[in-house]
Amino acid sequence: MTMNTLIIFTIRLIIGLAFGIILTRLFKPDWGIYHGVVTGIILVALAYGMSYYRKFKA
Repeated sequence: MTMNTLIIFTIRLIIGLAFGIILTRLFKPDWGIYHGVVTGIILVALAYGMSYYRKFKA
């Protein structure tokens, strides 16, 4: 059973947002939820960028 790219993107987005919010709350508690969401989006973008780089390099 395979997962299509939309499901993989959704899972990565949810996990990235969760980790972004957690990291923001741990290291910068005075920042709001907006900064956590932005951090999560950056984490997801970095995951896709690294995946592309790994495939491009191979």
